[in-house]
Amino acid sequence: MEVVSSQSPDAAGHQVVRQCAVYHPDVWGDYFITDQPCSDETQSEAWMRERDEELREAVRRMFQDNNDVMQTMHLIDTIQLLGLDYNFEEEITEALKRVYDADSANEGLHEVSLRFRLLRERGYSVTSDVFNKFKDEGGSFSSALTDDVKGLLSLYNAAYLGTHGETILDEAISFTRSHLTSMVHDLNPPLATLVSLALETPLRRSIKRLFARHYISIYQEEPTRNDEILELAKLDFHILQSLHRQELKDICMRVFFELHLYVLAFTFQIDDYY
Repeated sequence: MEVVSSQSPDAAGHQVVRQCAVYHPDVWGDYFITDQPCSDETQSEAWMRERDEELREAVRRMFQDNNDVMQTMHLIDTIQLLGLDYNFEEEITEALKRVYDADSANEGLHEVSLRFRLLRERGYSVTSDVFNKFKDEGGSFSSALTDDVKGLLSLYNAAYLGTHGETILDEAISFTRSHLTSMVHDLNPPLATLVSLALETPLRRSIKRLFARHYISIYQEEPTRNDEILELAKLDFHILQSLHRQELKDICMRVFFELHLYVLAFTFQIDDYY
């Protein structure tokens, strides 16, 4: 922004120095106002929406056909990390009821941490005492856990859902962050990428849609990925991106129209004054 001065007479005829701002042109210009999808893009969008619905039905069947608690938790987690959970709220709610009622006594660090995070995110009352079994006789987290990178990452993300006074979760954050930081450079993608993102911004504090964009690339490298879920995540992202572009265009058009009316009104006032 540049500030310049100009002189103009007041009602008594005296010259008055007035400062006004000269703003630099917007880097976007009129992109959002003039943006028009080509015919091929319009046809492609129609196909994407049709394919999107087909894939949603396929994922709904995954929920219906899955009776394994661990696989159900991984399915919910994947869908949430990819930003698709708003499409499957009913299915996730029903699945989490089964997860909550299931026996978790023999689960390992990754499974216990994942279960804890998924349930607490949805408001279930889950005690942090479930992590006591991973401590040694001295009251510290067992050194044997340091070889379980996936478990450490799960515990790290789960611990950020702690409430005031849950010291075991504060200890878990300190313990996992220290070990994940020391080993991140020795890991291979996609796990290394996921750990780096978590250390930079814990999952609980991340911007959901921005993380989903990162996780699409990470999930694409997973050997155990589900290709239908991956395709749905990509389609969903593009459809929402197209929707946001249209919303920005509508906002820009409204602002442009209101600004135009303001300039016209101001011009008429000046003409009436002189």
